[in-house]
Amino acid sequence: MLPPIFESAGYYGRELIAAEVPRVQALFDAHPAYFLATNGRRAKPDEAQVEFADFPPAHLTFTQRWFAGLFNRDDELIGVAVVVSDLCAAQVWHIALFLVATHLHGRGVGSEIFVALEAWMRASGAKWLRLGVVEGSARAERFWARHGFQQVRVRAGVETGGRLNHIRVLVKPLGASGVAEYLALVPRDQPDSTLA
Repeated sequence: MLPPIFESAGYYGRELIAAEVPRVQALFDAHPAYFLATNGRRAKPDEAQVEFADFPPAHLTFTQRWFAGLFNRDDELIGVAVVVSDLCAAQVWHIALFLVATHLHGRGVGSEIFVALEAWMRASGAKWLRLGVVEGSARAERFWARHGFQQVRVRAGVETGGRLNHIRVLVKPLGASGVAEYLALVPRDQPDSTLA
């Protein structure tokens, strides 16, 4: 078992290995809300393996990718976070997936974990955080807005595992460098961009 990469009072995140993919699949099967909201369906039988093996496309540069399990202090897997460093530009960190077990929603667990995750990313060199959220996924949109993310563009007609969605690209500056500097570094996220 690998050591934690970030911790809060009640939870921690650590990188998962291939042998743990069945645990992730069991989590996905037991908590389908994310997949229903994003894809309009429950997780496929190989969903965890697909996520585990899913790296950014070849045309996007990055430095490192973490597939992290989120655990409570009883070592129960209660979520997954996928993070990519230096996506498209140095110091831009991308949150590709952030999933917390449904029964923990509305109890502050996601926020506690995210605050610890953000602190780790900041300490590791992130100046901007980036993610995509499905337009109309109200709970997720509220969560990310509460944590300081703002929309920079909408990607229309994105296939997300069986359904076409509009994806709101959100960014959060972590220091003095703001959104304007981010958009200069990552032109694909400018509001009028047509890049995928």
